[in-house]
Parts: sequence; C-alpha cells; structure tokens
Amino acid sequence: MINIADVERAAFARESGALDAVVTAVEALTGGSGSLKFGYTPAEEVRRLPMAYTRLANALTAVLCDPQLELNEGQLWRLMFSQAGICNLFAASTLDGPEPAMMALLPGGLVEAATASRSKVAAYLSILSLDARIEIELEVLFALPGDLALTAYLSLISESPVRTLLGEARREALLEMADRIASLELPARMRTITLISKAWMDCSYAAGPRKHHLKMVLNKILRRLCGALKFTDLPRPPRRPAGSKPVMVVAAEIMHSRHVQYRYFGQYLRQLRTRFRLVLFTEIVEVDDLVRALFDEVWSFKREPNGSHLQEIYQAFCKAAPDAVFWLSVGMRHWGPLFANLRLAPMQFTAIGHSASTFCPPIDYYLIEAGYVSDPALFGEKVLLLPDESLRFERPADYRPASVVARSPRATLKIAVPSNLLKLNPSFLTLLGRIEAEANRPVTFHFFPNAAGGRIEAFRAGVVRRLKSSVIHPTLKANAYGDLLRDCDLILSPFPFGGLHSVIDALRGGLPVMAMERPEPHGMTDVMLLRRLKFPAWTMARTEDEYVAGALRLIQNDAVRAKLSQQALALDIDRLMFGDATTPLGTDVADLVWKTYRNHGAVMASPLRALTLADVEAIASRARTAG
Repeated sequence: MINIADVERAAFARESGALDAVVTAVEALTGGSGSLKFGYTPAEEVRRLPMAYTRLANALTAVLCDPQLELNEGQLWRLMFSQAGICNLFAASTLDGPEPAMMALLPGGLVEAATASRSKVAAYLSILSLDARIEIELEVLFALPGDLALTAYLSLISESPVRTLLGEARREALLEMADRIASLELPARMRTITLISKAWMDCSYAAGPRKHHLKMVLNKILRRLCGALKFTDLPRPPRRPAGSKPVMVVAAEIMHSRHVQYRYFGQYLRQLRTRFRLVLFTEIVEVDDLVRALFDEVWSFKREPNGSHLQEIYQAFCKAAPDAVFWLSVGMRHWGPLFANLRLAPMQFTAIGHSASTFCPPIDYYLIEAGYVSDPALFGEKVLLLPDESLRFERPADYRPASVVARSPRATLKIAVPSNLLKLNPSFLTLLGRIEAEANRPVTFHFFPNAAGGRIEAFRAGVVRRLKSSVIHPTLKANAYGDLLRDCDLILSPFPFGGLHSVIDALRGGLPVMAMERPEPHGMTDVMLLRRLKFPAWTMARTEDEYVAGALRLIQNDAVRAKLSQQALALDIDRLMFGDATTPLGTDVADLVWKTYRNHGAVMASPLRALTLADVEAIASRARTAG
C-alpha cells in the first residue's frame, strides 16, 4: 500500500528515492490498481479523485524540475516508459495537462531540449503530450538522441486518450513523419518490443490516408529486432505422412471464450479443422475449455517480464514446423508484430481480428468478407474474399437470448456509444457535441470505453467539457454490458474505426444504429452488416453532415426509431448470425483456404490482388493445364 502523503513528502524534500517513489505511485494510480492511499473514505474518493491526481502531478513536477536531477539509465528508461500513465495523470488532474511542468522544466521546449542534458531531455519527453496547449516543434524531436526520440515518437503515436483536435492533428503530423524513425535503433528488450507493437497497432485508429505507412517502417525495425534476438525465417516443413492433414498453427494474440475474437472466429476454426490439423499458439491466460475444444492441440506460454517467453514462442514454431500459419489478429499483443515479420510457414494469412492490413512481407493473404473491402490497394497482402452471407459468429458460453426492452418514448433519450476508448477520437466527440446541440430534445450519451484507471479519468475530464450530459461506464461483464446497452434508445457508431460487435449487440436488442462508411476495412464493418441486413441507406453516412442528419432523424422521430427497432428484432439476429457445435457448418472458409493452400504458388504469382473462390479455382485450372 502506497501512502500518497509519503510520496509528496519525499518529492518536496528532494529525497534520494523520490523519483522512484513518484513513478511507482503513478503506475499504481493510473493503472487503476487501487494500491494508493489518499486518506479519503470510499465515498469521498470518487468525488476527490481529480485532486488525488493533482497531488501526485505536483509531486512529479517537483521531482522532474529539481535543478539537481540526474537520472541513471535505469531511472531514465523507467520514466520514459511511463509516459502514457504520466500523460493521463496530468490530464485527469485539475491542472488539465502538463503545461506548467513543461514550461518549468524546459521553457524553450524541444528546441532547448536539443542542447540539454540527457536527463533533462528524458524528463521533458516523459511529460510531453499531444494535447499540450503550448507550441511543440515536432520536427525538432528527431534532432534529439535517437533512442530517446524513437521512444518518445512511439509513445506519442500510442497516446490514449487523445482529448483535443490539436492533439489529433499532431498525431496525424507525426504519422506523416514516419520515415524519420526508419534508421533509429532501440535495444531488443521487452518494453521496447511492447511499445513498438502498441504504436504499430494504434496507428490504425488515426484518420489520415497514409496512417499505415508507419507499419511498413516499424516492420523493418521489428525485423532487425528479430535478427538481434537470433530469430530467423524457418525452412520448409517436412513432407507429411500420406493421408495426414497439413498442420496449421493458429497464432492467437487473444482467444479466450469471453472475447470477441472467439466469437468471430469460432465458426472459421470449426471449418478449417475439417481440412487441417489445428494447433493453437497463445498465452496461457487465453486458454479455457471452450477454446481447447476448437483445436487438435493447444500450446500456451506464460508471459515473463524479462521477455524470456519470446524464445519459447520461437522454439514452439520451430518444433511445430507448420504448413500454414493463421494469425487471427496482428498487433493486439506485443509478440504478434514481432513474429509476423518472420516467414514461419510456406503460407501465412491473417484476418479481421484487428481489422487493418499488416503490411508484413511474410504475410501472404488477408482472409475477409467481401463487404469489408472497398479497395484491395489498401492491403499489403493479397485479399481472399468470402461471401458476406457466410459470416456466422460463435455463440459464447455465457451467451443468453437478447431480452427485449420496451422503449416507450421518454423525455431524455439514452444514446449508447459502445466503443473502445481508442475509437473515441476528438473529431467524433466533436460531432457528438454538434448532434447534442442541434437535437430538439434532451439526450444523454452513455459511453462504454472498456477502460480503467488514468485512461478513463482522462477521458472523463475531456468529455465533460464537450457534452452537456454523459455517463461513462466502467468495464463490465458481457451480460451486464448487454443489459445496459439494451436500456438505451439507439447507438451512434464511431469512425474512422467502426464497431462491428457493438452493432451486432445493438441489433440483437432492437437498437437502431447510425454508422459512417470509411474506405479501410475497419471503416466498412458497420455498413457491411447494415447493408446485408437491409437497413435504410440513410443510416450509413458517407459524410459528417449525412451522419449528423441521420442521427438527428433517429433522435427526433420516435416513429422512425420504433420502425427500425422492429426491423432489427424481426431479423432474429441470434438465429441468423450465431452458431455453435450443433449448428450446420458452412464450407466457405475451408474451401477458400484449402484451394489457396493447394495452389499457393500459382495464386501468389497471379496479378490479382483480391480473389474469390472462383478466382482461385480458375488459377488452379490454368496451372493444371499448363503443367
């Protein structure tokens, strides 16, 4: 248990262990561990939490602005890797940001940092925030020592939440500068790999057309890190005994049966198991009995702070010698982007677990329903197109039929925004403010950001300024979340990164949905479902003005909402879109993957960037004729 008064005493008295004490407290408070002691009663703590953040922010400022501060390398890197928590600390405090600390530490900003001591540079970068309301000379960042510049760049790209339009614009500008980090190096340690992987994934939540160029740069850095760790491409697997199935390793960053990845891919895996021997590779916490039932063999590892499990993962791939590797997602855990940059099997493919292209050269294919694809040029992989109608979700163990909530018109509408915090960008929140201002009736926005600790408190502080009425819900279990969601009147889905499973959950309970279409697959998920289920075109906007108009139509017209609710309930989503071991199994996934596997060389040699099963069969036929 950490006593915040003791931390303050150490900081303001400039005790020798003050920095470590403050950083430990930051990690405890912003991580939501509840291990800090403020001297408040539980009832007071909720009300006084911003003041607790302020007390700790002031203590940290005192330590970092001490003229005598000299960091050893251990302290320096601990501080640098704490940037995310520190940003949320300042944002959630009554200071509302790190500007006073930034000005006190280096009044000249990054320009002054270019000639400052290494300790001062690290201290300044640890409190640097995209949302800071003072000038930040982003170009100068790359004049700083390379290891510090790269760490700060990656931290800024993955900063969450970004609370202001200025911060959002700065992130877009940094993404445009991705090539500037191409030659920068960091040692191959666990926290480095984790930070790279987080930025690798989080760039997908930006809006610019070149946001994924960063992945191409980071893939080269990750490939170099593989070399430093002595991880190399694997040789072709041995010939299998006659009559045996080819081995497909399913590399699952997340797999447990409570997660939407299990829900999305359960039926995929049931199909693939009819043609391949399925071997699951995942973290031990991702394995439960329902997961085991989908595979022929399960191999799991335990994450170790020193990263020793990375060698264990690599050796497992070597031992399995797979014929194919199926990455359900890449980027949702630290080890995914690292190993996705190795050739671990002759055929490797990914899918919409994290709905953006990997741009990893060793990943050959992206398996996806056709309705998610607006342009194959947005993918680094060849795209394997499944029929939209083939999509069926796995029914989780705690799944229960959606209870229909009677929605009589009420004075204040409840608008659900059931989206991960990363999707709730300032542009989208600004649009919600516009909708609230133009609505002809009171509304309350209900957010389900699936966040805790400093992240949710920083988000709360930003939302309070934007919207007149909002409720921010903590992380909830699936059924509790479903009950609260169905008590709302409609959902507004975010963009440019949509909410596929949120849309399904809403429609199950009869909630109308307003969505936005964007060209990337994660911007197509919502509209693919709404189109497939034949909802009106006006619920699928292409511009912000169309989105606002559609949202206002749902808010202001009770009859329209009621009609769409009835349409959703009449579909019987539970029957139409979900299955389990007793459900008649489709063949679309197995047929397409099997035909591609059997004709992998010819398919890769084809100029086609997107292929249906008919395309693959035509390629196979031509190859047989030519042979």
